[in-house]
Amino acid sequence: MLINFKMRQQTELPLKEDKANFFLQISTGVSVFLFSMVLAAYFMTSSVIASWNRAIIDGMTVQIMPSTQAISADEEKVRIGKVIHFFENLDGVEKVALVKEKQIKRLMAPWLGANADIEALPLPKLLNVHLKNGKTFPFEKVSEDLKQDFPYASMDNHGLWLKKLVKSATSVKTLALFVLLLVLSASILSIMYAITTSLKVHQNIIEILHIIGATDNYIAKQYARRASIVGLASSLVGTLTGIIALRIISHLSSGLETGLIGSASLSATHWMVLVSVPIFAALLAMCTSFWCVKHNLKEMY
Repeated sequence: MLINFKMRQQTELPLKEDKANFFLQISTGVSVFLFSMVLAAYFMTSSVIASWNRAIIDGMTVQIMPSTQAISADEEKVRIGKVIHFFENLDGVEKVALVKEKQIKRLMAPWLGANADIEALPLPKLLNVHLKNGKTFPFEKVSEDLKQDFPYASMDNHGLWLKKLVKSATSVKTLALFVLLLVLSASILSIMYAITTSLKVHQNIIEILHIIGATDNYIAKQYARRASIVGLASSLVGTLTGIIALRIISHLSSGLETGLIGSASLSATHWMVLVSVPIFAALLAMCTSFWCVKHNLKEMY
């Protein structure tokens, strides 16, 4: 009640009917929409890079080719067990797991079809090897020892061919950060332009308020209050539109996910940050308006 009373009491300037409000609403809504989309892209790129560092760069795949001679299932298990034991005894290895046949079938289905008889094909067995630190793991030495002891097994170091991919993703992340700063700068300039225009429109009223004893702080607070209300309302619309757009894009791209881009998702913390964007936008509009009014009034009087 006290807040409402104060807001009703300090309404000498007709800011509600100000034509600059429309420009401020449109510019704020569009800016917040773009900011939300780019911020989501920044979060998803960061998530992908972190996922690659955990699951791909710090891991590798080992292929165990099928025997050229007919062997029993028990003998095949022995061949695979020796390779697993080889990696489990290495210091830099954290975990070794045999990829299940169901997963191999699912990976091969897009190329061979869901009804293909994959079991009839001489497919290699796969091992997922998770490393403690892929950057310090001696891949070359281990690869040579593996070839010497088990010629039918080979290593695939993900980190070697993913370096350029990670570098490209990092560039996209940097570009997203630059666009965020660009949108933020454009928003501040838009607010300043709208406030400067409004001050010129209401210059006569402001002069009267000064004559009867109103201070620059008093006038600036009225503009800041109005800018925060307009900014909050417009940014809520912009953020909601951005979230709807993100959900639509996520739905349309759900069928295109692969092992590499499947980790491009937003965590609960990321969603909380996106939802809090309107509050940040309202505070930005309030502070920018207050400073802009104070600065312009010093220039005018």
